[in-house]
Amino acid sequence: MTADGGIPGPGGPGGGGPFHLPPVTSSTPDWAALAEAREREERRRRMLRIGGGAAVVALVGGLVATALVVTRPSPGTDARPAPPVTLQPDGTASPEATDPAASAGPSASAASSPAPSGSAAASPAASGKATAKASPGPGKSSPAAGTLPGLLLGSGTAIGPTEGHSGPTMVLYGNGIGWADSQSPVVDTSKSFTVSALVRNNAPTGGRAVITQGSDSYYSFYLGRDYWGTHNQWVFKVQTAAGAQDNTTYQAFGTGTPPTGQWTLLTGVYDAAAKKIMLYVNGALQQATPVTGIWQTTGGLQLGRTRYKSDWSDFWDGAIADVQVWDQALPAPAVAKLQGSGGTAAGTPAKRSWLLP
Repeated sequence: MTADGGIPGPGGPGGGGPFHLPPVTSSTPDWAALAEAREREERRRRMLRIGGGAAVVALVGGLVATALVVTRPSPGTDARPAPPVTLQPDGTASPEATDPAASAGPSASAASSPAPSGSAAASPAASGKATAKASPGPGKSSPAAGTLPGLLLGSGTAIGPTEGHSGPTMVLYGNGIGWADSQSPVVDTSKSFTVSALVRNNAPTGGRAVITQGSDSYYSFYLGRDYWGTHNQWVFKVQTAAGAQDNTTYQAFGTGTPPTGQWTLLTGVYDAAAKKIMLYVNGALQQATPVTGIWQTTGGLQLGRTRYKSDWSDFWDGAIADVQVWDQALPAPAVAKLQGSGGTAAGTPAKRSWLLP
């Protein structure tokens, strides 16, 4: 205790001044103060919730904006066109322009020949119906697009020059969009007729049609290359009756193997009076075959393809020129003269012709 009887404290000697007892308070709570404190706490909590929600919204918005920026294509991508496609010699496509080929069909050469079907591959059916330029492929000419009067051209058909020939040619690549179609019959197969063309074959295998005519289901005559198994010959063949049956097919074959990369004059003759068909190769008679007649159809004349069992097949791979049709059976001297002229003149005017100089 201190000298005056007090209790030492922080302010007294050794600790400071006089010690003051805490004030005496009432035992009754201050309800107004408590209510005010509670209201302040509630306001604080509301402000925290509002602030936290705003922060979440801002965070989500930032993430969405970032995702949009990351996933948006670079400028100009949407407007860039897809690369076009260029036709290749065997009907494949590479990035450079064209239309698609359609469904595959059977080969007329393989199935309609007297021997069993061989390795002749089916070709796709035609789809395009506009003239277009096609890429010739390595070692081949590059013709410009063109037209042929009275013929509808497939979109893979090109008209222009070809190496080794001075006049215009129709260039095809063995696919389903390279062809020409008269859309109605040109040849009356109930009477004598002759068809001829100067051709360059680029395909080592497969049936290949040069000039044909037929209905929705089958050809009535076919001039081209016959191929099945080990059989590989030029052919002029006909259907002798309706019904689209292989057993009504009659052929006149060439005696040699069709070359590739060389020009060859093919001439098919039907003599209605003599009831026979004849095939000439480069002006020389190859074979004469007796027939009872030729089935007349309503389909158009075709260059570069044939109709067989309701499908297009035997698409030509190479070039075709000097196409002529006569409504008579040319005699052997006229065919020899045709050969001597390079396939352009037989001494008698043709009924129809295309791709002459």
